[in-house]
Amino acid sequence: MIALDVYFNAKDGNDAELERIIVDVWMEAMRQQPGFVSASLMTPFPQEELEAMGAVRPPFSHEVISFWESEALRQEWVARDIHQEVWPQVEAAAEVVIYTVSNCEKDWNL
Repeated sequence: MIALDVYFNAKDGNDAELERIIVDVWMEAMRQQPGFVSASLMTPFPQEELEAMGAVRPPFSHEVISFWESEALRQEWVARDIHQEVWPQVEAAAEVVIYTVSNCEKDWNL
């Protein structure tokens, strides 16, 4: 299994629009693809709560982690027409998009 981690900052601080497109457009299409396991959208706690815990604020406003049965199946999704339709919408709502892919050697309750 692999994990795709994608980090975003919303364009013009419009977090609500970025979240809508991630959830209603991109993740909705992604979850219907062969090999897709699960995904989560994460946003940081408010700054004052992070400071009270001694935690740092990440440099991104949003993070999506998706799990796939294999990198080959994830690449098949990226090559599909539906990905070419939905991904530009995400990019248009984001000021910054950075990603990485990792092997998942072990998982708990996934």
